[in-house]
Amino acid sequence: MTPTLRPRSLTAAAFAPFGAPIAIGSGPSRPVNGGRATRHDDIVALDRAEDAPEARLALYRIAPSPRPFAIDVLERHPRSSQSFTPIVARDYLVVVAPSGPDGAPLVAKAQAFVAPATTGVHYARGVWHLPLVAFDAEALFAMWMWEAGDGRDTEEVRLGEPLFVEGF
Repeated sequence: MTPTLRPRSLTAAAFAPFGAPIAIGSGPSRPVNGGRATRHDDIVALDRAEDAPEARLALYRIAPSPRPFAIDVLERHPRSSQSFTPIVARDYLVVVAPSGPDGAPLVAKAQAFVAPATTGVHYARGVWHLPLVAFDAEALFAMWMWEAGDGRDTEEVRLGEPLFVEGF
C-alpha cells in the first residue's frame, strides 16, 4: 500500500513537535518609524550548534510542481534550526517527520500541513522535512539558518517508496 498524507492547517499546537509557524502575533510588538510601522519581535529563535558559526540569509525562487506530488526525499539540518518566510507565495505544503532511534526519518509518522501564504515556517534543529515545494505559481521565500558551509549542514534521505499527499 502506497503511504499517503492528508494535510491539515498549520497551527502552533499541531506543529510544536517540529518547530513553529512564523506569523504576526507570535511575539511582542511595538510601534516604530514614527508610528508608521509595527515591529514584531521574538517570532522564533534560531537554534544552532557551536560549530555552525555563520548566519545565512538566502532567497529561494521555487518553480511550481505538478500535482499529484510524490515525496521521494526528506532533509534535515542537524546543526541549526531553519526558517522560511514567504515573500511571494500562495498556500504551500509543509511535510515533517520525526527521527527514529537510528536517526532516520519515521516516514510512517510523517505529518502534512497547509501553510497560508501569510505564514512562514520554522523547523527545529534536526527535524526531517520536505524541501520547499510550490504549486500553481512560482514562489519566493527568504531562508534563515546558521551554517558552517562544510557539507555537514544538510542531510538528505531518499525514500525507498514515495510518499503521496492527497487533498492539497
